[in-house]
Amino acid sequence: MKTRAAKSREPRREFAKGLVLDFERYVPTVLSSLVAKLRANANVFFSESYGVSLAEWRVLSFLREHGPASAYEIWTKAHLDKAVVSRESASLAKKGLVKIAPVKGSARNRSEISLSAAGIALLDRSFDEILRRHDNLTAGLDARSIETFFRVVQHLEARIPHMADPSAVSHSTHAPVKRIERE
Repeated sequence: MKTRAAKSREPRREFAKGLVLDFERYVPTVLSSLVAKLRANANVFFSESYGVSLAEWRVLSFLREHGPASAYEIWTKAHLDKAVVSRESASLAKKGLVKIAPVKGSARNRSEISLSAAGIALLDRSFDEILRRHDNLTAGLDARSIETFFRVVQHLEARIPHMADPSAVSHSTHAPVKRIERE
């Protein structure tokens, strides 16, 4: 004898026969692919144009916006990996783009990372080009479309904790599936 839950899954299984995920419409895959392409392009650009990696440039930019900070503040507020911030800060210090100084009286031996004059100069030199690259990326989109994009990203980010929630419906009308015919 089948349970009520097993009976309710039967129509879903029948509906799902021949269906596969359409990775060109599966939001996590689409976003992951976009980020990977943007990251690869930016890494080439920053290393060739300014001799820094994308992660190094993000640390520099964070310091420009927020001022001197600990590695902890950078990785938590800039959403960067702890090891990346530590490694890139050390690399930036070797290049003379940041200064790292111990925080006096810190119980945890924290250091403060600040921009050097060379780091500020690099950011000043790159500013107009960064804006140009952003404009080239968003060319063809009006301000309303860009604001809609940011609202969608914010909505998706808020929904991440709910991805495993049970659902009353088996598939939305915009589910990322496609039917394939197998012979």
